[in-house]
Amino acid sequence: MGLLLLSGSCRDEERLQSNPLDRLNWSEKNYVVLNNLINDYGIGGKYYNENKAPYAVFDWDQTCAHFDVEEALMRYQLSHLQYKMTKQQFSDLLKDNIHGVTQLPEDYQNIRLADINQDLKNDYDFLYDNFSGLNGTMTLEEIKGNPRFNDFFVKLLFLYDAYCSVPAIGDDYAYPWVLYLFAGHTTEEVKTMAREAISYELGNRLSKQIVESPAGLQTNAGVVRVSYRTGLRVIPEMQNLISTFRNHGIDVFIVSASYKPVVEVFSGIGTYGYNVPPENVIAMELEIDSNGKILPEYKAGWEKTFGQGKVEAINKTIKTELGKNWDPLFSAGDSDGDYEMSTGFPDMKLSLIWNRMKGGKIGELCKRAVDEADHITPRFILQGRDENTGIVLPSSESVLLGTTGKSGM
Repeated sequence: MGLLLLSGSCRDEERLQSNPLDRLNWSEKNYVVLNNLINDYGIGGKYYNENKAPYAVFDWDQTCAHFDVEEALMRYQLSHLQYKMTKQQFSDLLKDNIHGVTQLPEDYQNIRLADINQDLKNDYDFLYDNFSGLNGTMTLEEIKGNPRFNDFFVKLLFLYDAYCSVPAIGDDYAYPWVLYLFAGHTTEEVKTMAREAISYELGNRLSKQIVESPAGLQTNAGVVRVSYRTGLRVIPEMQNLISTFRNHGIDVFIVSASYKPVVEVFSGIGTYGYNVPPENVIAMELEIDSNGKILPEYKAGWEKTFGQGKVEAINKTIKTELGKNWDPLFSAGDSDGDYEMSTGFPDMKLSLIWNRMKGGKIGELCKRAVDEADHITPRFILQGRDENTGIVLPSSESVLLGTTGKSGM
């Protein structure tokens, strides 16, 4: 991959005029590197092999779209009480001992799981018996005026946040768990709910909200507070990158830790500008009963599609089932859950990392991208954006939500 701006040959002068990607707001370096990749490995490129047609793998949340669609859908489902679980099904989701953890750490007020679980069971019992969408007569507006609704809303978000953050529980437990809240729905009902949630959040402002459970309600866990991010945005740069890859013979797959039907809605053909066919979405899946209803069980034999699970899912779906038994050309990601996908394929040529100012494993890749900033053919590139607007910045630096100044690494 010759660097376009550094070559004076006739061939490179011709290639300089061939920038497949729209300029948009890519950093200058990344724009050159991505165009070189497409020119070299796409159809007509010097490394293109039609017998081993290249493919790229993209994370979805915080990579192809700004903020997290699964979390947005969780809040939408909560806000509209779109549940179909029985009381017992909901109760069964709440464990008082998870991998030996019975009490949350100080960051989560040292609350015992048994206490917050009992509060949530009491809340759901009330909502189930009284909300017209379940087994009662109260309208959504009426039920939202009851402190039990507010307690349920805040504590369910709080508990999920804790699951994700406490290392001994972690993503391996949390990511499937939040999907089990779809139990009783059909896949099409979840897709309809996802469309509603996405449309709402695309029009919602990007912000950080802090909510607190009601103080006047007698509960076991007491008052809790939790923060969450509102809003979603499409990223034109990623829409164009996906389109350009496909137009140049580089197939595109989404590999996400969100629920497959939800990602299919957001990434799908003719919806929000990404136009990825559903068969190219590799993501989390659940068991379905004989009546087409979702069960609160992870799909047997299927990988949990984050971390090493993304690598295994790519190997299983793309390499084995589709017969593309060679490594992906390119990956895009933003978090520790994308580290293995970005590093686990020896023949991968380039990985795009969104700069979210994170430490951990993804932070190591961000530092490597910075170290390779002057390389003609870097293995990693770092791209910045403004989290307050969802707009990509022509830089490797980012502006974090609630701040105004750019931050590097």
